[in-house]
Parts: sequence; structure tokens; C-alpha cells
Amino acid sequence: MPIIEDFAPFPNTRILIWQITETIDILLSKIQLDNSSQQILDLKKKDIHKKQFLAIRNILELMSSEKYLVSYSEIGKPYLNSKKNISVTHAGSYAALIVSDKQVGIDLEEFGEKIKKIKKKFLDIELDYPIDLNTSNLLVYWNIKESIFKSLENKPMDFRKNIIVLPLEKENNIVKSWYINNDEIYSFCSYYKVSKNYTLAYVIKE
Repeated sequence: MPIIEDFAPFPNTRILIWQITETIDILLSKIQLDNSSQQILDLKKKDIHKKQFLAIRNILELMSSEKYLVSYSEIGKPYLNSKKNISVTHAGSYAALIVSDKQVGIDLEEFGEKIKKIKKKFLDIELDYPIDLNTSNLLVYWNIKESIFKSLENKPMDFRKNIIVLPLEKENNIVKSWYINNDEIYSFCSYYKVSKNYTLAYVIKE
């Protein structure tokens, strides 16, 4: 079973993580794509992107007897054919999604040192916190900010200026964060975890 994590952090909220080990043909054999989804798949050039796309569809197939159909906004935000909210993420050989009654976002990143080279592009006040900005902490900050970005649509978004995340704590896996744009302010509960091969964060808009 390619699902490596399946948990419900809150009522009516579910998160699943899939480690992609299958071929494209195997992933296709487990689902039936509608015409719109098939067109999106056909536009993808790289096999890894096709696998990530199909892994998300496989996760949705496993989640419920209800047939979830996914559509996308002009900026690429996914929607379900239900009242539930969805956010998806994929990186390398992993794909994950969160489905919830609440406004949510999720992001997963595989470990890599590139994040150290771009930290000043997405961190501002966080650079002054008295914590070690090692690879995992930097990835978690990126996870949280990317998750907030995904949870909000059509909002001006500069990760440095518009999103603030409080210092991470080793003893905790939850941190407060905010989206701020002049008088427009949204607060989020941001949850994160550091695994052996990846970091993950998901946010719940309060």
C-alpha cells in the first residue's frame, strides 16, 4: 500500500501522504479519469509530474466511496465537487493532500540544501529569531508559508512581507502564523512535522 500516512488531525479533516513507487501504467489502472483530468495529464511532459498528478487521483479514489472530481481555478487552485476544501502538494516521489470543512493548505518538501540559498527570498523577521536556521527549520518555514499561500486565493502575496511565522519550538509541532496586507489580517494555526526524507506543514485558517 503506497499510503504511508493517513490521519485526521481534526473532525472532518483528513490528510494522506503517498510515496510514489508505481509506474504510470499501474497508477492509471487504479482510477478512471474524466476528460478534463485526462487533458491535464496529457499536457504534462515529465513522467514524475504525471506520476504526482496520478498519485493525487489515486488518493482521492481511496478516500471515499463518493467520487471526488477535481477542477482548477485560473491560478491552479484545486476544487472538489463538494462543500469540502482541498489542498494538494507533491515533491519528488511524494504526494499528499488535505481535505477539510475548514479553509486549509498543505505543503511537503523533500530534503535539499537549495533552501539555504534562497532563505532571504521568503524570510524576513524570521531571520532574526534566536533559533538555528538549519535545513529542516528553513523547509518548515517554507512549508508553512506555501501552505498559507495555497489556502488563500487572489491575495497579494510576498512571502517575506505578507506572511509572518512565530519561532519554531522543538517541543511543539504547532506555531501561530499570519497573513497581513495593510488592514487585511488572517491568522492560522500551522502544524508541521519533520520526517526522515521530507518536511510537511498544513495550516487551518482561524
